[in-house]
Order: sequence, then C-alpha cells, then structure tokens
Amino acid sequence: MICVMATNVFGKPVTEGTRTERALEALNNPNVDGKRDVALAYVRQLKANWGNGVSTLGIFYNATGETLTFTQENSSYGQIEGPYPTRVQNGQWGAFFHTKKPVVASGSVGFVVYRVRVSDTTVCNPLIAWSVPWSQVSYNNQAYCDVFDEGKVDSPEKIYQKMEDVDSRQYVSIKLGMMVTSQIETGTSPVYEAEFTREDAYCDVFDEGKVDSPEKIYQKMEDMLQPRRKLQTNKMLKLHYLLN
Repeated sequence: MICVMATNVFGKPVTEGTRTERALEALNNPNVDGKRDVALAYVRQLKANWGNGVSTLGIFYNATGETLTFTQENSSYGQIEGPYPTRVQNGQWGAFFHTKKPVVASGSVGFVVYRVRVSDTTVCNPLIAWSVPWSQVSYNNQAYCDVFDEGKVDSPEKIYQKMEDVDSRQYVSIKLGMMVTSQIETGTSPVYEAEFTREDAYCDVFDEGKVDSPEKIYQKMEDMLQPRRKLQTNKMLKLHYLLN
C-alpha cells in the first residue's frame, strides 16, 4: 500500500512513544528538516499565484500526540482558496490560504475546527480563527482559538463575537487537556500561525513545598511561548489565558 502525503501537509509524523511523549517530541522539533519553512513557502507561493488583495496565509502545527482531523469550517468574510488539510498527523504542519471574495471589497475572516483525541476515552474539537479586515485603518487583525467538547462547538456568530471581544493578534486557549495558541501578523496579507498541543506538554517539577508563585508560573509559560516560531514582524502582545 502506497501512502501519499497531501500537498498542504508538511513533515514526517512523530509516532513513537506514549501520547504525551509524542507530543513533547513534536513540540521540541517544530522545524526539523525545515518543515515549517516549507509550509510557509507553500502558502506564500499560493499568495503570489493568487495576486493582490486581502488574504490570510495560514499555517498550523500539530503537537498533540494524535492526528488532527478536519471537522468544519466557516467564512464570515471571504472564502477558502487553498483548502484546509483533512488530516494532519502529530509532528506535521498544515497550511491553507483564505482570501477575500473576487471583485467584492471584503476582508478575510473565518475559522476551522478539527477533531483530536485527548485520552483513550475523550475527544475534543479545537478551533482556530482569524480576522483580516478590509480597512486596516479602522480595524485590527485578530487571532483567536478555543477548545470544545466533541460536537459542542459554539455557533459562528458566538465565535466571531468572542474574537471581536478579545481583539488581539495573539491568543491562547487551555481547556479539556488541550492547549491551542494562535497569532497573526499586521498588514493585508498576514501570516496566521497556530499550534495545537497538550496541556501536560508544558510542565515543571519543584522540590516539596517550593512551588513557584502563580505569577511566576504563568510568566514561565509566556516565556516559553514567545520564542516559539515568533513571527518576524509581530510584536508580542498580552496573552489571554482561558483556564476552564
């Protein structure tokens, strides 16, 4: 049997070890063999082929220890031009290209939902969302993410309202044992980058009775996130944590 990798999925899958061990291995090697670079070059080529206009160059990394499977998508403004990957294995990058609609003066606003196994008995639906408005003077680019119980994803209206309420170019969601991060550049055709991983992939060990303060723990988490594939033109903004 011959397995053919989708053209919008990049990198060799990480399949050895326990679920958490696989996640950690992927998390620690996001650009081994240049796989992130290739994913980024892919969406940039799609943009070059497509031409001028508002668009979103999307790449995302799977470090969950399991396979991400496409579930649903929505476009509030614009349309998907380079399709979402249907399956992205642990240790792989997925890429997509979302654009404004032809002729119409509109932005690129949408979200995509995947399905992933958290444990032997639990499955969840992580979501990533973005907003690149037509008017860069009146509105800001936005990045958003969330995690839902399987089959209980919020309505599109509620998702877009949450993203608008947050109004940030970076966001982190920690729920249901999963951790999703998202960030977006400025400009009318920015790179949008997201990462799916497990909450227990970020950990620390302390001597008995010497656990760091909550402030220090959260600062360590933020410090870990900042250098991870930081977008060159993106200044770090305050991270928003959803601890449910």
